[in-house]
Amino acid sequence: MASTRTTLTDSELATLADICGRDADELRAELHRRPWLLQELLRAPEAVEAVRDDGLTVVSSPFLLFAVLTRLAADELLDVSWVNEWTGPRSRLPVLDVEPLQEFVDDPARVLFVARLLASFVAPASSPIPLHATDPWELIDWLQAVVPDDRVTLLRRLGDLALFLAGVHPDATGDHPLTPRQAAKAGRSLDLTADEILAMVDPASLSPGLDALEALGARWYTAAREEARDLPVVVLDVAARIRAARRFLNHLTDRYLHPYTPTFGLPA
Repeated sequence: MASTRTTLTDSELATLADICGRDADELRAELHRRPWLLQELLRAPEAVEAVRDDGLTVVSSPFLLFAVLTRLAADELLDVSWVNEWTGPRSRLPVLDVEPLQEFVDDPARVLFVARLLASFVAPASSPIPLHATDPWELIDWLQAVVPDDRVTLLRRLGDLALFLAGVHPDATGDHPLTPRQAAKAGRSLDLTADEILAMVDPASLSPGLDALEALGARWYTAAREEARDLPVVVLDVAARIRAARRFLNHLTDRYLHPYTPTFGLPA
């Protein structure tokens, strides 16, 4: 299991302390001693109410908003025997394959990783490279033009973007295969073989867009970690579970980000 420790900014910690009726300095010291306490604070009724009422959390910290929502979605998944699965645009079907999802959310570090990923698309970090971009093909163009440290940042961001597009926007990306040009461009960014590139344009896949984004996301995360060993180990952890990560984001999106109730299955 990856570490549950996470870094809260002073503003995030002050917001969380205020919501939970705690002193910020005391809470900082307690989280240093017991980092797992953060999970209990995120599922506290006060925190859930603050998010659902569009309160202070939303205004001051996108991360806290998504941390509470990912915690809610993760806790829900631990107690179900089936989930709604994306099967096409505006189409979901119930499936019994919940174990990979439950294993994914069993580690708080992976759940917080997803929260940080979502927050990064609301408030991108300041950077000399276009981390605000939502087009992976544009970001790939930058890989050959940046210094090594920025290359690592780009590879990590490409992994985030692939997971974000597949997880939050499956209706727009799921059934759209990569074009041969896109597959070749992505392949060059990772030194993929010809067979690996061809696999990303497989016309027989029922979800060609999701399959390609999952494969690319895992490879981009892995490449970033290989080039910078100081990246958190959770990056590799998520790369190894990229399909579960994508499915968790699909569930979270249908439940809380873009609520959608399918004709069959659990309310989403």
